[in-house]
Amino acid sequence: MKIHLPVAPLYLLILGVLTFSTLAAQPVSPIQKQAVQLLKSLERNHYQPPLINDRFSSQVFYQFMGTVDPDQVYFNTNDWKELSGYRYQIDDELKGSPWKFLPQFTALYQQRLTKADKNISDLIQKPFNLTTNETLALPENDSTVVAADEAGYNQRWSRYLKYHTLHQLVQGEEAGMDEAKARPLAGTIAQRNIKRVLEHPDGFENYVGSLFLQAMTAVFDPHSSYLSKTARENFQSAMSSEGLSFGIDLDEKPDGSVVIERLVPGGPAWKSNELHQGDVLIALKWAGKPAISLAGSDLSEVMHILQATNTGRLEITVKGVNGQVKKVTLTKEKLREDENIVKSFILKGDKKVGYVSLPGFYTQWEEGAGTGCANDLAKEIVKLKEEGIQGLILDIRNNGGGSLTEGISLAGIFIDQGPMAVLQGKDRKPVTLKDQNRGTIYDGPLVLMVNGQSASASELLASTLQDYNRALIVGSSTFGKATGQIIMPIDSSKRVPGFVSTTIFKLYRVTGKSAQLTGVHPDIHLPDFYETMPYREALMPFALAGDSISKKVFYTPLKALPVAELVAGSAARVSASPSFQLVKQFNEYQLTRQKRKQAAIPLTLTHFKTRAAERDQWMQSLEKASSPQPNLFSIENHRYSQALMRVDAYGKELNDHLIENMQEDFQLAEAYQITRDLIQITKPN
Repeated sequence: MKIHLPVAPLYLLILGVLTFSTLAAQPVSPIQKQAVQLLKSLERNHYQPPLINDRFSSQVFYQFMGTVDPDQVYFNTNDWKELSGYRYQIDDELKGSPWKFLPQFTALYQQRLTKADKNISDLIQKPFNLTTNETLALPENDSTVVAADEAGYNQRWSRYLKYHTLHQLVQGEEAGMDEAKARPLAGTIAQRNIKRVLEHPDGFENYVGSLFLQAMTAVFDPHSSYLSKTARENFQSAMSSEGLSFGIDLDEKPDGSVVIERLVPGGPAWKSNELHQGDVLIALKWAGKPAISLAGSDLSEVMHILQATNTGRLEITVKGVNGQVKKVTLTKEKLREDENIVKSFILKGDKKVGYVSLPGFYTQWEEGAGTGCANDLAKEIVKLKEEGIQGLILDIRNNGGGSLTEGISLAGIFIDQGPMAVLQGKDRKPVTLKDQNRGTIYDGPLVLMVNGQSASASELLASTLQDYNRALIVGSSTFGKATGQIIMPIDSSKRVPGFVSTTIFKLYRVTGKSAQLTGVHPDIHLPDFYETMPYREALMPFALAGDSISKKVFYTPLKALPVAELVAGSAARVSASPSFQLVKQFNEYQLTRQKRKQAAIPLTLTHFKTRAAERDQWMQSLEKASSPQPNLFSIENHRYSQALMRVDAYGKELNDHLIENMQEDFQLAEAYQITRDLIQITKPN
């Protein structure tokens, strides 16, 4: 979770001034200024800073190298030997020794990217033999698989391109893709990745410098990070109900093309009157930079390009549904992020149950209280209560957290008074976090849906409601992040650009236990696709340890919920559900697949086709799992939403899309039945 600090404390301002009076004695590069100031800020404020020694230096070195060359294709053994000479010197350079590593790396990196770009052009001229017994080794668990010499370097690039050619060939086979088409497409994608670095909107050196600064912060813990101005704006957009945007919702079609799915009314794309739903994106061009062809791009790659900066003008080349190609120039504007905000519905079956989706713990960073998700949720609950709901489902699946203040306020909607959590800062006494508002907005039966991507503030809410016996937690174990960050300028005097998100505290449950690494375990477990994903706090490098706290916290839990009875009913339904059984089988398959993961990938068409067929078979099965659920309930909007959508066509389109997804959500169907049972068991006699 993140908390916003609008003004840097006075002590940061004083230390910032002292730092620059020291640096003024010798000329330093802008990146060096940022790195030195960043390190001082992290050492001063981080909850548990590591010792800045040779071990730290080595960790930064490998973190950085893994970021700039994750597949180890750009550098050879001699390059690694040359750069490894600085492996234990980075800490010394940050403390005042001559600044050598990053300038030398940047120059070498530019050479290697340029060389790779030429190599790709040469290597894709000849067809690849897709039947020879060749393999490609990719780095795993910090292993090094770089080429030993020039011949090995060319061979590695040949096999790397062959690997991506096979991927494109199998992916586009139904659309008539063959080796002659897949090979140049693989080359185009590889060259585009190179040009995206060499021609970054912020400039090559600045971009490489930002990656180095990110590597530095990553060694402190997974959630401390360096943020450029653009990255800070993007972060705040993700944690807010507003953000800078072109006003385009994109989608990826089965043939791999990226198309405009929706235009946000009033946004830049909508106001241009030149872009339309269904237009295929062909190229993107930032002002002053070469055009970027989107041939072979997937949705994530296009989004990465669109988020590169928030200030420049972007020329978008599209092909309309009528075949016409046109170019449209746009600049980002601040728009309401409708997909980020609270949404509520009525599930109407034999019990009337309210359903609220909360994608994130958003807040309005530049505004006062009463403008975030807790306030929005309270309003929606009031509207649902007016509809006579008998129970409530709050869905925080895939909710990665956000504002701590909003998390505390949101828990207070359901709990009358008392402590919500304990915050332990650096070298300070633990602080009990309490609900500042007496009373509740909703006291009825409550089910909270979570999964492995529910993190941070989501885990605070889940653990608090669980400890108070206020809600039944349903789903799978949460992510396991119980730390909090603060965003501040690297330099409070703003002489050095950039921001830093620093982990400054740990959070503990009112019981004294922590969800750090372990997550919050649900009262009723529902199988889901995230259980076997290797993306959890416990698996992240440099994650802070989980522990307990001895501070006495007095709280009064409510009467225990009838968990055992509810578990029995749910378990029987899950066992009889084809959808849940498919998920279980898929998770078993995923675990088996992870165990058999090969260090060297066979580069044959037979191997890729076998894997693709296996994947397609599972995808077809999983589509059946997400087919429309039994008619347990109808989904309706409350009357306030109905009135709004009569004058908001875009809002209605988003609403209908969400309802369609809800109708295929087998976990929601089970959560409804659990809520129905909870209402029945706990109703007054």
